[in-house]
Amino acid sequence: MHVSTRAALLAATLVWATSASAQTYTLEEAVRTAVANSPQGEATAARLDGLNAARSAADTNPAPTIDGTVENIGTPGFSQWQIDGTYNQRLERGGKRAARVGLAQGDIAVAEAEALVRRLDLASEVQALYVEAQAAALSLELARSRVEIAETLANEVQRRVDEARDPLFAGTRARTQLAEARVDLGLAEHAFEAALARLALLTGGDPRSIGVVTSGFLEAEEIAITTADLTPVDLAVFQARRERADANYRLQEANSRTDPTVFAGPRLFGNGDVAVIAGFSLPLPNRALNRANIDRAAAEQRQVEADLAVERFQRRRQIALAAERVEEARHEAEAIQEQVVPGAEQTLREVRAGYNRGGFTFLDVSIAQTALHEARVRFVDALAEYHQAKVDYDRLTGRFIELVGGY
Repeated sequence: MHVSTRAALLAATLVWATSASAQTYTLEEAVRTAVANSPQGEATAARLDGLNAARSAADTNPAPTIDGTVENIGTPGFSQWQIDGTYNQRLERGGKRAARVGLAQGDIAVAEAEALVRRLDLASEVQALYVEAQAAALSLELARSRVEIAETLANEVQRRVDEARDPLFAGTRARTQLAEARVDLGLAEHAFEAALARLALLTGGDPRSIGVVTSGFLEAEEIAITTADLTPVDLAVFQARRERADANYRLQEANSRTDPTVFAGPRLFGNGDVAVIAGFSLPLPNRALNRANIDRAAAEQRQVEADLAVERFQRRRQIALAAERVEEARHEAEAIQEQVVPGAEQTLREVRAGYNRGGFTFLDVSIAQTALHEARVRFVDALAEYHQAKVDYDRLTGRFIELVGGY
């Protein structure tokens, strides 16, 4: 990068990295702070508490029942009555209890994996807002540089007007351009404040006292086009869903076996005799219903596998497209940096030198000044496009997995 352009842009790094050092975030710090401040943690904890309670409920035996009956109440004499009291217990067969626990555990695993994905999505959102704030900071610095150049030029033009070397309208035009530059500076200041405010909504704190580091923004590094698969976090969601589908299949198989109920208790007769009764009952299986439930569980297994295959296919394509966007923006930024900006800077220096010698008009200087500013703005825009494309690429490849507490 040309020395003057780098100096103009790096000035923003010093300003925004030291204006409020206690709350100046690097990207990683902003992500970590946003995850810590997010209510997602409480929501996930509440969901997991409910699922753990459901797991505890699944890990219990069927509750027993007590039945009582009175029979043979009538005439004559009401002496033939009998009272039965029985204790009934259903005996589960086929591993139903373990299957229920496995299904509940599968729900817990799905919830945990989805919570990790939400944190990774939050990190991606923070990264996008952080890049927006970085770009706004550099755009603000370019607006300040434009005002400084316009002020210098306005002074030069006014001096020449005072010396009757330039017409009056040249001074008016120079002052108008200076006013336009100051208006754009005000807009750039507002845009930067708004970008910080949006970032503060996720990281917390006062948006007027936070800062971002822009030094890395000026570097556009080459990335390798990859055909990477799902990230461990995204893959964990499908793995958890697969395990849950397997657990549900085992539960439906276990439910196809009927459970006997055993009972026993005393029988009291109206003449004072006492007896003991015992027995069992076994419901008849509904084979059609059991088969349908098993088939549905098997279809859910196949659906999870199909969804995983679709997601892998789409993810590979998305990663390739995101990488191409990153590289396209990088090439544009490098081309502007190496070919456009230096030429615009040299042109402005030469035109201003010629203007001071009387060889060029104010219009020539104005055009050269505008061309330099537009080249620098285009360079920052290309860098912003590069880093915004990196947001998608980093999310797809799992850059912040470890930072958000993933795998």
